[in-house]
Amino acid sequence: MLDKIYTIFRLGIVNVLYVIWYRVSLKIGFRKLSFKRRNFIITDDFFSVEYIPNLLGDNDRITLFADADKIVSGHFRYYNYHWIQVGDVPNWFANPFIGRSYPNANKHWTELADFDLIAGDIKNIWEASRFKWVMTLSRAYAASGEKKYIERLNFLLKDWSINNPFNIGPNWKCGQEASIRIFNLLNSLQFLGQHLKPSESICQFVYYSLDRISRNIFYAIAQNNNHGTSESAALYIGGLWLNSIDSVKYPRALTYSKSGRYWLENRVNKLISHSGSFSQHSVNYHRLLLDTLSYCEFWRNKLNDKRFSNQFYKKSLAATHWLWRVTDEISGDAPNLGSNDGALLYNLISFGYRDFRPSLAFANELFGAGVSFDGVKAIDKLNSDGYTTLIGDNSWALVKWPFYKFRPSHSDALHFDLWYMGRNILCDCGTYSYNPVRDFGVSLSSVGFHNTVSFDGFDQMPLISRFLKGGWLNTSYVSSISTSEGGYKWSCSYKDNRGNIHIREIKVIEDTWIITDNLSGNFKSAIIGFNINYPDCLLNNGVLLTDSFSLTPPIDGESVLSDSFASLYYWEKHPIKRLNIEVYKPGIYTTVIKLI
Repeated sequence: MLDKIYTIFRLGIVNVLYVIWYRVSLKIGFRKLSFKRRNFIITDDFFSVEYIPNLLGDNDRITLFADADKIVSGHFRYYNYHWIQVGDVPNWFANPFIGRSYPNANKHWTELADFDLIAGDIKNIWEASRFKWVMTLSRAYAASGEKKYIERLNFLLKDWSINNPFNIGPNWKCGQEASIRIFNLLNSLQFLGQHLKPSESICQFVYYSLDRISRNIFYAIAQNNNHGTSESAALYIGGLWLNSIDSVKYPRALTYSKSGRYWLENRVNKLISHSGSFSQHSVNYHRLLLDTLSYCEFWRNKLNDKRFSNQFYKKSLAATHWLWRVTDEISGDAPNLGSNDGALLYNLISFGYRDFRPSLAFANELFGAGVSFDGVKAIDKLNSDGYTTLIGDNSWALVKWPFYKFRPSHSDALHFDLWYMGRNILCDCGTYSYNPVRDFGVSLSSVGFHNTVSFDGFDQMPLISRFLKGGWLNTSYVSSISTSEGGYKWSCSYKDNRGNIHIREIKVIEDTWIITDNLSGNFKSAIIGFNINYPDCLLNNGVLLTDSFSLTPPIDGESVLSDSFASLYYWEKHPIKRLNIEVYKPGIYTTVIKLI
């Protein structure tokens, strides 16, 4: 009970009371009164067939046309990874991963359950309605002039609008989903050169969507996460754009824009720290945030609006630098830290979902961050707000330590993420799904799927509800990064709500990493665990061997190597190994990792 009370205060009394009122208002039907049903009146094609060429690189064309042709043939790509056949006329309420459809899709969104037992993970329904395919098809049309792309695009948008009346069905349940649709529609208009003379159908679609977002913006703000930034950004961009098209026909457009701008500045100021970290403790959500800020600045420039505040640009610059510091300069990938729902906003070019460099380049161009991938990372370390990077000769590591102004999503305190020559050799297992099928059986957010220590089989922080942990950890101390024996060292400690203390020191000398775990408390057993991103590794005389490194565990621990899995994309998993080193008493335990 004390954990729950403490957590409520940490979340903020006002936010908690608002969320309670919000849920009550849904249950009694009060909120439904504010969200009236409307049918879309489609008077013209969403996009004009006027062809404006846009020159793209050869490699980009090959990938782009391959993707667009798949969409034309009746396939959608889910979470930037899974190509799934949806047919000529998609079922916009289908969960293709389990072969079921969302029931009661003709009901008002306020009457629908958050987690339907029949349809499963609602994100699998939302994904096709995020309109990433809109940008792919519009880019393919701009690059080729092939009418099949624009015809498929207009057909899909018309079918979606007919089957998803305004405020009806699961695809209107989340304001952030409506926001992402706006981003993709407006970016496609701009890419095709049609943003100054848009169709009536698109203007109506955006106007209705802004109404949906604006009437629920306080719920998004109360979450203290990317819902607030995404939805305020959509209000700002969409309202600003519609006001420039016809301020008389769309009288509330300017109001939407001013509201969005206000809340965007508010969210940036509150949710981004001075060091650039974001409230959600997630690398992929950080990219989502950064892409959102980039689009806001892009459209502000294009529509000649006044500049944002100096604080907005300082925080945007810091957020860019933060993501740069945790991005691998060889592969462009980044640690799979925190929640990962497969979101990717930046889609002006074709690139892999796990490559963070295009988003960084886009932000760099807009905010003048001065980031590059030429080795500068080696002298530009991060050590604040829960994150530390350490650099070896050909390797680097990110450590996540307890620092929670906002709610944690994973039990990953003192997780050690190691990279060597562009490969994530000791990895985070990711997320897989927020609502997996019942027989999935595990939660990848738990401590047993991170490279850290667990005590007596308990999670580091107890689960209060599906997305809320209690007993938020705090550091007892965190050191600065100092030089040691020609390398670097760093240490940190925390005490959990059962009185167990974990002090972790990490030292790197050239490409040898030494992890010293000092464990104390009343625990009966503790496990020092590592996710080994080499499914073919083996234990030989107590030493773990791979073709790239060896890991020598503490001599007084019992080591067990077992099969496990990790997820780099939403609803994807692949095999890895898990090394658990079990110890039965307080003490100092040293693990040595030597890179070959």
